[in-house]
Amino acid sequence: MKTKDLILVALVCANVTLAAMALALYVGKAESSAVAGVATRSGDYVLVTGSVANSREALLVIDVVARRANLYVPKAGLGAGGQAWELTSSRNLAQDFGAAPKP
Repeated sequence: MKTKDLILVALVCANVTLAAMALALYVGKAESSAVAGVATRSGDYVLVTGSVANSREALLVIDVVARRANLYVPKAGLGAGGQAWELTSSRNLAQDFGAAPKP
């Protein structure tokens, strides 16, 4: 092989390596999406469980009559069997989505 061909092959290999490293960094820093689990409708409430972070679970309780959504997460420091939950967010759905007449 000529010197010119060796340089060209080396540059192509370097570019492929840099592209693979850039892709690995991009995928590694991508934010995880929140994934909702099974929704349960019981009377005036809708309950949805899901993951909001890599190691963080949450419970979303929607009060259909009051038109409110409350997000609960387990309190920090408790083990897997911990029963304490804390309210982290509460939204007025009627205000967020426009007031619709009550059924």
